[in-house]
Amino acid sequence: MGLKESLAKLSMINIKRGEVLFKEGVPSNGAMFFLFEGQLDIYKQIEGKHVKLRSILPGEFFGEMAIINNSPRAASIVVVSESAKLGIINRTTFGQMSQESPEFLFLLLKKVIERLYETDGKIRAIKRKQDEDTMIAKVLPTPTNEDDAVSTSSQDPFSDNATPVGE
Repeated sequence: MGLKESLAKLSMINIKRGEVLFKEGVPSNGAMFFLFEGQLDIYKQIEGKHVKLRSILPGEFFGEMAIINNSPRAASIVVVSESAKLGIINRTTFGQMSQESPEFLFLLLKKVIERLYETDGKIRAIKRKQDEDTMIAKVLPTPTNEDDAVSTSSQDPFSDNATPVGE
């Protein structure tokens, strides 16, 4: 059986814009996912701020660390498209897919390595930018007028009230 046939047998969930699939640091349920439709964004908390690392597009696997070592979620995942359709891959399904489709393991390993390099580079760039911003902020005066201050969105998908749908 090929990868397409294995993916067609996955249990599916549909989630809506703004919903959090899972939050960084939360214990995982041992499942990873495959995105069939929609777009998700990955956020990592860096120095107290949620920073977007990248988007997940249809055809991508993610959350694989939960399968390998059941570690807490390394990042938060939020739906940014109108909706998203995901396939759930638990440990049993992962084992079956690995045996039925060796290409699955190769593609997954290749993608994980690519993401490690990409994410490491982005985190380094974000930290450099934050260091630069900190140095600039020390030199420039802070706004005293409320109109000069940056407003924040009232909907925070990372608030304690937001319930992750993937856990």
